[in-house]
Amino acid sequence: MQNEQADLDKRLQNAVFGLPLLKPDEQHRCLGTFSERIELRISFAEALRYDCTQALHAILKTDATYQLLLNGQLDMDIMGRYIRLANQYDMLFAIKNSQYYHTDPDSAAVILCTDHALNRDEVDVLARYPKLK
Repeated sequence: MQNEQADLDKRLQNAVFGLPLLKPDEQHRCLGTFSERIELRISFAEALRYDCTQALHAILKTDATYQLLLNGQLDMDIMGRYIRLANQYDMLFAIKNSQYYHTDPDSAAVILCTDHALNRDEVDVLARYPKLK
């Protein structure tokens, strides 16, 4: 009886508050994914200042099994570039809107990721492709 009550309480909490997240702070910084799954990260400051689609082209030419995550607060003109790129490579993309995803200059605007761990040492677009500057 005690076990059934605990199970019922857990189900009610999940129904009211949603399923608990694993590493929620990391997922909020990474638009809902984990940092070890990120291939390339473009911050708001970088997305507003540079056209980073060429860097994504270079990665997607070799392997197009990635997914593109876009912060929903990104300017529509800039977001359109990345959506066209995703369509060109027939790649999955998602526009992420949540109160937890920030729009600070260092916050993630665009993330190229996979469904498994990559463990890249450097994921920042300007650190990996300094010629974009």
